Amino acid sequence: MQNKEPQIGIFWLYNSRVIAKSTPLEALSPDSLSLYDCAYSHYIEWEKNAIFLPLYPELIGSEYQEYSRGRIVYCATTAIFKIYADKHFIDSAASQRLVRDRFSLNGRNCSWHVDSHYQRFQCAPLS
Repeated sequence: MQNKEPQIGIFWLYNSRVIAKSTPLEALSPDSLSLYDCAYSHYIEWEKNAIFLPLYPELIGSEYQEYSRGRIVYCATTAIFKIYADKHFIDSAASQRLVRDRFSLNGRNCSWHVDSHYQRFQCAPLS
């Protein structure tokens, strides 16, 4: 879904596609630090609401932390959209472009931040 107004929200990257839940920036209010954020939870949206359905039924049974994910907030004092994500995501210009497109952030000031909170979970091989 392409929106014309900038969006705030959460996202995952799966097979070069963005799975996301977002809200228009203009629909939100800043907190005491002038940050605009949403209350969306990766855990709730993936595990409880199955945000990946109906497009990706193959993801049934997967866990929300198995895929690169992140969050977008807006800082009103600096007029910058801050994107917090997994290192694998941040290192990919193609992934960044997908998120900018999905959240209508092209042509807007964005800063990209690796955040260990969004680190992709990887299973250790069985020995």
